[in-house]
Amino acid sequence: MVVERFRGPVGEVADPLTWGLDLDEETLTGASAHDVDPVQERFLRSYLSFAGETLDVETLHSRPGDDAHVLEVVRTALSSALAAPLQGDTSGGLPDDGDDDAFVDSYAEYRAAMRAIVEEVDTLPAEETMFVVDGRPAPSVRLVLRASAAVYVPVAERALVVSGPRGLVDRVDVVTRPLRSILQGDG
Repeated sequence: MVVERFRGPVGEVADPLTWGLDLDEETLTGASAHDVDPVQERFLRSYLSFAGETLDVETLHSRPGDDAHVLEVVRTALSSALAAPLQGDTSGGLPDDGDDDAFVDSYAEYRAAMRAIVEEVDTLPAEETMFVVDGRPAPSVRLVLRASAAVYVPVAERALVVSGPRGLVDRVDVVTRPLRSILQGDG
């Protein structure tokens, strides 16, 4: 069972209401026996701001093996943060009027926008900086593009990835707490 293997601390925003955030999603993903990527097992807490922006705090069960993999994780998180508004634009879906051409055009535009985001993120230099977790500064790897940011922070044997609007990423108080208490809501 994934929950049993994932026991231990996971990241979250200390007081979401202070920042105008509501918990939108909790997701626990697990690696299968065939996966070779150590960061497949992760716990995500996704928050939605009053302005409709998404802030994600992910806990990786295992740290990536090398700096290149760390950078890949941060680039993926930043690309996702930049793509969130695009996905929000399509969340209502297309009208079911049978117009396949409209669907194809919309999908092609979305793919082109995603491709452009990924290409732009792939050229960014990583910044080594400090990020506060549990009230203590910790070394981190950070990427920023436009109004979005993503930060990778090693915490004990795990790692946190915080991504979303730069202003929120820079200011929220991130803490770690046991997975069980978060899922059950008891303290």
